Amino acid sequence: MVICTATLKSTRARIRCVCCVGFFLHNRSTCKLSDVYLFLLAGGVVEDDGAWPVLVRTAQGHQYRSELGSLPPELAAAAVVLVLPMELTGCCVIGPIPGRRPSRETLGYAAEEQLAAPLEALHLAFGPVDEEGRRKVWVIALECLRQLMSRLQQQGIDPIAVYVDADLLSAERACALWFEGRWLLGGSKGSCLALSAQAAQALKQKHASLPWMAEAGSAGAADSDQPIASAVDILMQGNAGAVDLRQGALRRRRMLPAWRGLASGVVLALLMVCLVDHVRAQWLMQQASRLHAENVRVLQRWAPEQPPGGDLATRIRLLEHRPRHATTVEQLALLSEQLVGVGNVVIERAESTSEQGWRVEVVAQGFDDLERLGTRVPGMRMEQGRQADQGVRATLSWREAE
Repeated sequence: MVICTATLKSTRARIRCVCCVGFFLHNRSTCKLSDVYLFLLAGGVVEDDGAWPVLVRTAQGHQYRSELGSLPPELAAAAVVLVLPMELTGCCVIGPIPGRRPSRETLGYAAEEQLAAPLEALHLAFGPVDEEGRRKVWVIALECLRQLMSRLQQQGIDPIAVYVDADLLSAERACALWFEGRWLLGGSKGSCLALSAQAAQALKQKHASLPWMAEAGSAGAADSDQPIASAVDILMQGNAGAVDLRQGALRRRRMLPAWRGLASGVVLALLMVCLVDHVRAQWLMQQASRLHAENVRVLQRWAPEQPPGGDLATRIRLLEHRPRHATTVEQLALLSEQLVGVGNVVIERAESTSEQGWRVEVVAQGFDDLERLGTRVPGMRMEQGRQADQGVRATLSWREAE
């Protein structure tokens, strides 16, 4: 048997409670009437093995009773929300806290003065801020809640939310509901309590305007002034305004679908491919820049008169198609061809300078041979000539036409 104690230093004093478990199945973040509810009951404890009685409300609207230790196997595949009895928890209210989003530690310290146990031994769940800046705080013994969650997880059940049955009475005004042998008091503006029939009689005399709801034919119907069809349906309709106890260290870790993991892997692979392409493109650009700089240096050595800017390929094509000046050897070969064509002319000495062109000393048999050579080589002129024993010695000058 598991006994849990949650204590408050408020007007509700110390709460000592015997755990009875309720569960609530859910497959989305907002509870629907089509979900399965599992309520932990506060009515008693199984004598031998400590199994707690539970009330199950199926998605089809059927209800049946079971035990915590022998829940149906199909619940392992369902989304479960645990509904605890009010007797297992405590509730208090803290005033406005500075800051837009105060931390859980700050909120816990604000509620510490109202608690009768150390913060380390308790699990606190905080509700939203109301119009006056106050928050509702639910308190439960941490070890007790962990044992309950452990029993469920051993059966493959991981509740997606944990509520308190009295907190599910989230009407605008305070109200009372007969549920499983006791009166639950709740409402967004009132306190949350669980009362016996005798305590409810005394409270009803002081608060005659409080609506008291009970199912027709139930034990609380005699004290009820508002009959209802189903107490479970009333509680199911109030989950939107209730505080989920799965907060902080007990927050549920959502399992990502398998396709999300696959999609993440594909995206990661694409990012890696893009990264490799980017690195390769950067390397190629660096190599291209290096080769361009090297080609510019070669061009400057080959054609130093060329300016360093402009398109390199265009400049090279223009240089390839520009007229090329004959080299000294080519000019000498051309002159030799003309001498052979004329005949009877022998070169004794030839020299070439960039300023004066060619200067050639020749020996010919006669002046008419020199005249024929002059007609064959444009631009050639005779600087001097004289008759010698071997023939006519002459000095010729020649400059290739531009």
